[in-house]
Amino acid sequence: MRISEQAKQLCRARILEKAAELFSARGFDQTTTRDIALAAGVAAGTMFNYFPSKETMAMTMVNEALARGRDEFLTRLEGGESLEEELFLLIGSELRRLRPLRPFLGPVLERSLSPFPRRNICREGETARQEHLECVRHIMERHGFAASPEDVSCTIYWSLYLGILASWTGDGSENQEASRALIDYAIRTFVQMISGATRGGDHVR
Repeated sequence: MRISEQAKQLCRARILEKAAELFSARGFDQTTTRDIALAAGVAAGTMFNYFPSKETMAMTMVNEALARGRDEFLTRLEGGESLEEELFLLIGSELRRLRPLRPFLGPVLERSLSPFPRRNICREGETARQEHLECVRHIMERHGFAASPEDVSCTIYWSLYLGILASWTGDGSENQEASRALIDYAIRTFVQMISGATRGGDHVR
């Protein structure tokens, strides 16, 4: 029997919904793909047609949340922001959209966004890196800096961004002031670095 595209999308959404519930309730490492298939009411083989692993499921949620954060960032731009303000707004918008996933994000991001295994473990992690850096590249261009995703400046930015994510997932401070301070410090450090390193160099127009 041929399954309609609408039925496929509903099944995909149900798998993600149940996976998120189980990850939040039990923890990412304690949840198995069998648990998710049972909760979603699908056969394990059917579930693997949609998502080959639980890391893929979790990073699909992350990528969708990050995409909504970037959309929010674009709607909140007023046009007169500095480079630092735009980067702060981008990261803040993404973290806001990631917040519902925060209870189980630590091990997911550690495995899927690490610069070492990203191409081997989870393709969605590499997608997250590329899409975020593409947005950062556009921001940098608006402020007179040219950079490709593989430039040294983007590599350093990505390292700072991963540090922010790692800190944010475990930040127990009230209203997450510690994360806000870290974001501010990391962005100022990055902008000072590229301003000094690229002034008159190959990366600046």
